[in-house]
Amino acid sequence: MNFQGLILVGLGGCIGSMLRFFVGSYLPFETSKFAWATFTVNMLGCLFIGLGMGKIQDENLKLLLVTGMLGGFTTFSGFGWELFQYAQAQEHIRALIYGIFSVSLGYTLVIIGRKFADVL
Repeated sequence: MNFQGLILVGLGGCIGSMLRFFVGSYLPFETSKFAWATFTVNMLGCLFIGLGMGKIQDENLKLLLVTGMLGGFTTFSGFGWELFQYAQAQEHIRALIYGIFSVSLGYTLVIIGRKFADVL
């Protein structure tokens, strides 16, 4: 176990989660409007994971900023990065399957989880 890495990820996650809370407080979700907060953090996360993975060479800084901070800010950035890696490896069918199944199954599981919550 890399204790230093654990601390860096935890610290970054704390910062990312607080930033996510701030954006959500500034742009609260309303069903009658577009989900700007979530959309914004997801798109920023994708932008910054591409930038971070492309430019940050120091593994500790990656743990703090990419794994920790972006992980706390949004997990969608990791999803976007994995799709990018599939594309870079010319695994376009795998990327398509992963993307479609992740979104559709994720949504389906939210519905199932919500239904379970109603009966528990």
